[in-house]
Amino acid sequence: MSKRRNYEELADITFPADVETRIEEAVAQADQDLAAHTPGTEVRVNFRWGQKQLDLVRQAAALADVPYQTYLKQAVYRQAVADLKDAAAIRRAG
Repeated sequence: MSKRRNYEELADITFPADVETRIEEAVAQADQDLAAHTPGTEVRVNFRWGQKQLDLVRQAAALADVPYQTYLKQAVYRQAVADLKDAAAIRRAG
């Protein structure tokens, strides 16, 4: 069974300076936490994708001049940070 989802593109959000500062501090802390990563604490994540999706990711990774696994990790991390920023801003605004 094929699932089709329609996503609405959202407008860019502009944050007040104090909120933007807190966001930047949180991202910097996350970057420090990643840099402090110690070997042996990694977990393996597996998922299945279609060949077309993987080919698309490999193409984008080649443009970024990184291995596709690295590209995937970077893309997922960036999106997670963006989603968390958006969720925090919505909670504060509500």
